Amino acid sequence: MFAKYNDNITSVALGLYFLGIVVYVVQLLFMTEVWLKGEAVDISAITVARVMGATWLGLGVGLLLTFINGPDGQKSFFYGLVVAQIATFIAVLNSYLQGNPSSQDDAIIVAILTLLLLFGWSRIRSRL
Repeated sequence: MFAKYNDNITSVALGLYFLGIVVYVVQLLFMTEVWLKGEAVDISAITVARVMGATWLGLGVGLLLTFINGPDGQKSFFYGLVVAQIATFIAVLNSYLQGNPSSQDDAIIVAILTLLLLFGWSRIRSRL
């Protein structure tokens, strides 16, 4: 499945990033109440959390399709994915810097996922 990338290091980085997406999608779509409680967010935000999970599900499926079909010609998708990931990182980092203690672990995880995506994207950017 990763052979279409023709670069094992990039495949591993983006594969790990994909696993991160899967974890967040499972949490946001199937364990929403537990996730909201762990983040100290009121249950009234359940719809927003599930919409966020559905959005990341779509981005994850798009990334999975690049593993199957190759990244060639997927410039718009990858730019959209990079922008979404950086915006997510900024939002979580802002929450942490404003003193929300429950966002520290998310800030670390999202920072690692952002680095994995940026690393993989920088290695395949010329093929997009």
